Amino acid sequence: MKEITQFDKECFEKAISIAREIHANGGCPVGAVLAIDEKILAIGGNERHKLEKKSYINHAENLLIIKNGNVLHDANKQNKKISLYSTLEPCLQCLGTAVINHIDRILFIESDPNGGACNLKHDNIGVWYKEVWPEIIHCPFTDEPKKLMIKFFHEEIERGHIDLPNKMLKLFNAKDDNANMV
Repeated sequence: MKEITQFDKECFEKAISIAREIHANGGCPVGAVLAIDEKILAIGGNERHKLEKKSYINHAENLLIIKNGNVLHDANKQNKKISLYSTLEPCLQCLGTAVINHIDRILFIESDPNGGACNLKHDNIGVWYKEVWPEIIHCPFTDEPKKLMIKFFHEEIERGHIDLPNKMLKLFNAKDDNANMV
Protein backbone atom coordinates (compact mmCIF):
# COMPACT_ATOMS: atom_id res chain seq x y z
CA MET A 1 0.00 0.00 0.00
CA LYS A 2 1.28 3.44 -0.91
CA GLU A 3 1.90 5.77 2.03
CA ILE A 4 -0.91 8.26 2.50
CA THR A 5 -0.63 11.67 4.12
CA GLN A 6 -2.43 13.02 7.16
CA PHE A 7 -4.56 15.11 4.79
CA ASP A 8 -5.47 11.98 2.80
CA LYS A 9 -6.58 10.31 6.05
CA GLU A 10 -8.69 13.35 6.97
CA CYS A 11 -10.40 13.18 3.58
CA PHE A 12 -11.04 9.46 3.99
CA GLU A 13 -12.47 10.03 7.49
CA LYS A 14 -14.90 12.58 6.05
CA ALA A 15 -15.84 10.16 3.25
CA ILE A 16 -16.44 7.37 5.80
CA SER A 17 -18.55 9.73 7.91
CA ILE A 18 -20.72 10.51 4.87
CA ALA A 19 -20.98 6.79 4.06
CA ARG A 20 -22.24 6.17 7.62
CA GLU A 21 -24.80 8.96 7.22
CA ILE A 22 -26.00 7.65 3.84
CA HIS A 23 -26.31 4.16 5.36
CA ALA A 24 -28.30 5.51 8.34
CA ASN A 25 -30.74 7.00 5.81
CA GLY A 26 -31.19 3.71 3.96
CA GLY A 27 -28.79 4.30 1.10
CA CYS A 28 -25.80 2.47 -0.28
CA PRO A 29 -22.96 3.59 2.01
CA VAL A 30 -20.49 5.27 -0.30
CA GLY A 31 -18.91 8.59 0.59
CA ALA A 32 -16.54 10.79 -1.38
CA VAL A 33 -14.47 13.93 -1.02
CA LEU A 34 -13.08 16.32 -3.63
CA ALA A 35 -9.96 18.31 -2.77
CA ILE A 36 -7.88 20.90 -4.60
CA ASP A 37 -4.30 21.50 -3.50
CA GLU A 38 -4.98 19.73 -0.21
CA LYS A 39 -8.02 21.82 0.61
CA ILE A 40 -11.39 20.13 0.77
CA LEU A 41 -13.74 21.47 -1.87
CA ALA A 42 -16.79 19.27 -1.29
CA ILE A 43 -18.04 16.08 0.35
CA GLY A 44 -20.96 13.93 -0.67
CA GLY A 45 -22.49 10.52 -0.79
CA ASN A 46 -24.38 8.13 -2.99
CA GLU A 47 -27.88 9.47 -3.71
CA ARG A 48 -29.34 6.63 -5.81
CA HIS A 49 -31.76 5.83 -2.98
CA LYS A 50 -33.45 9.26 -2.87
CA LEU A 51 -36.93 8.94 -4.35
CA GLU A 52 -36.89 12.34 -6.05
CA LYS A 53 -33.49 11.66 -7.58
CA LYS A 54 -33.52 7.94 -8.44
CA SER A 55 -30.94 7.52 -11.14
CA TYR A 56 -28.02 5.25 -11.83
CA ILE A 57 -25.73 8.26 -12.26
CA ASN A 58 -26.23 9.54 -8.71
CA HIS A 59 -23.06 7.95 -7.37
CA ALA A 60 -21.07 9.89 -4.76
CA GLU A 61 -18.10 10.59 -7.02
CA ASN A 62 -20.17 11.53 -10.06
CA LEU A 63 -22.34 13.96 -8.10
CA LEU A 64 -19.36 15.73 -6.54
CA ILE A 65 -17.71 16.22 -9.91
CA ILE A 66 -20.90 17.38 -11.63
CA LYS A 67 -21.84 19.81 -8.83
CA ASN A 68 -18.34 21.32 -8.81
CA GLY A 69 -17.56 21.28 -12.51
CA ASN A 70 -16.82 25.01 -12.86
CA VAL A 71 -14.42 25.01 -9.91
CA LEU A 72 -12.68 21.88 -11.20
CA HIS A 73 -12.35 23.41 -14.67
CA ASP A 74 -10.73 26.54 -13.26
CA ALA A 75 -8.45 24.52 -10.95
CA ASN A 76 -7.27 22.44 -13.91
CA LYS A 77 -6.53 25.57 -15.95
CA GLN A 78 -4.46 26.85 -13.00
CA ASN A 79 -2.55 23.53 -12.78
CA LYS A 80 -3.83 22.82 -9.29
CA LYS A 81 -3.76 19.26 -7.97
CA ILE A 82 -7.27 17.76 -7.88
CA SER A 83 -7.89 14.65 -5.77
CA LEU A 84 -10.96 12.47 -5.46
CA TYR A 85 -11.32 10.25 -2.39
CA SER A 86 -13.90 7.48 -2.14
CA THR A 87 -14.81 4.77 0.31
CA LEU A 88 -15.45 2.38 -2.61
CA GLU A 89 -13.55 1.86 -5.85
CA PRO A 90 -15.15 4.02 -8.54
CA CYS A 91 -17.21 2.36 -11.25
CA LEU A 92 -16.67 2.92 -14.95
CA GLN A 93 -18.96 5.96 -15.16
CA CYS A 94 -17.37 7.66 -12.12
CA LEU A 95 -13.87 6.86 -13.38
CA GLY A 96 -14.80 8.28 -16.78
CA THR A 97 -16.28 11.43 -15.24
CA ALA A 98 -13.11 11.87 -13.18
CA VAL A 99 -10.82 11.40 -16.20
CA ILE A 100 -12.79 13.78 -18.41
CA ASN A 101 -12.78 16.40 -15.66
CA HIS A 102 -8.99 16.18 -15.21
CA ILE A 103 -8.91 14.68 -11.72
CA ASP A 104 -5.21 14.13 -10.97
CA ARG A 105 -5.53 11.46 -8.28
CA ILE A 106 -8.22 8.96 -7.36
CA LEU A 107 -7.83 7.34 -3.96
CA PHE A 108 -10.18 4.66 -2.66
CA ILE A 109 -10.36 2.39 0.36
CA GLU A 110 -12.39 -0.67 -0.62
CA SER A 111 -12.16 -2.50 -3.94
CA ASP A 112 -15.50 -3.10 -5.63
CA PRO A 113 -15.59 -6.73 -6.79
CA ASN A 114 -18.68 -6.11 -8.92
CA GLY A 115 -18.35 -2.70 -10.54
CA GLY A 116 -14.90 -1.34 -9.75
CA ALA A 117 -13.10 -0.01 -12.81
CA CYS A 118 -9.81 1.36 -11.49
CA ASN A 119 -7.76 -1.49 -12.94
CA LEU A 120 -9.01 -0.61 -16.42
CA LYS A 121 -6.22 -0.56 -18.97
CA HIS A 122 -6.51 2.66 -20.92
CA ASP A 123 -4.00 1.79 -23.62
CA ASN A 124 -6.63 1.17 -26.31
CA ILE A 125 -9.10 4.00 -25.74
CA GLY A 126 -7.35 6.94 -27.33
CA VAL A 127 -4.19 8.98 -26.96
CA TRP A 128 -5.90 11.75 -25.00
CA TYR A 129 -6.69 9.37 -22.14
CA LYS A 130 -3.00 8.55 -21.73
CA GLU A 131 -2.31 12.27 -21.36
CA VAL A 132 -4.96 12.90 -18.67
CA TRP A 133 -5.17 9.53 -16.89
CA PRO A 134 -5.10 10.08 -13.12
CA GLU A 135 -2.87 8.43 -10.58
CA ILE A 136 -5.03 5.73 -8.95
CA ILE A 137 -4.23 4.67 -5.41
CA HIS A 138 -5.86 1.82 -3.48
CA CYS A 139 -5.63 2.63 0.26
CA PRO A 140 -7.08 -0.29 2.25
CA PHE A 141 -6.13 1.13 5.65
CA THR A 142 -9.50 0.35 7.27
CA ASP A 143 -12.22 -2.22 6.68
CA GLU A 144 -15.08 0.02 7.82
CA PRO A 145 -16.33 0.78 4.26
CA LYS A 146 -16.50 -2.96 3.56
CA LYS A 147 -18.34 -3.63 6.82
CA LEU A 148 -20.85 -0.88 5.96
CA MET A 149 -21.40 -2.39 2.50
CA ILE A 150 -21.92 -5.88 3.90
CA LYS A 151 -24.34 -4.59 6.53
CA PHE A 152 -26.22 -2.65 3.83
CA PHE A 153 -26.57 -5.76 1.64
CA HIS A 154 -27.85 -7.83 4.56
CA GLU A 155 -30.43 -5.09 5.27
CA GLU A 156 -31.41 -5.04 1.61
CA ILE A 157 -32.13 -8.79 1.82
CA GLU A 158 -34.28 -8.16 4.90
CA ARG A 159 -36.19 -5.53 2.87
CA GLY A 160 -36.92 -8.17 0.24
CA HIS A 161 -34.27 -7.22 -2.32
CA ILE A 162 -32.57 -10.54 -2.86
CA ASP A 163 -30.63 -10.99 -6.09
CA LEU A 164 -28.10 -8.14 -6.18
CA PRO A 165 -27.39 -8.16 -2.41
CA ASN A 166 -26.76 -11.92 -2.47
CA LYS A 167 -24.49 -11.52 -5.48
CA MET A 168 -22.57 -8.72 -3.76
CA LEU A 169 -22.19 -10.65 -0.52
CA LYS A 170 -20.79 -13.63 -2.45
CA LEU A 171 -18.37 -11.38 -4.33
CA PHE A 172 -17.11 -9.69 -1.16
CA ASN A 173 -16.69 -13.11 0.49
CA ALA A 174 -14.91 -14.51 -2.58
CA LYS A 175 -12.58 -11.52 -2.53
CA ASP A 176 -11.72 -12.34 1.10
CA ASP A 177 -11.18 -16.00 0.24
CA ASN A 178 -8.80 -15.05 -2.61
CA ALA A 179 -6.89 -12.65 -0.35
CA ASN A 180 -6.45 -15.36 2.28
CA MET A 181 -5.05 -17.78 -0.33
CA VAL A 182 -2.14 -15.44 -1.21
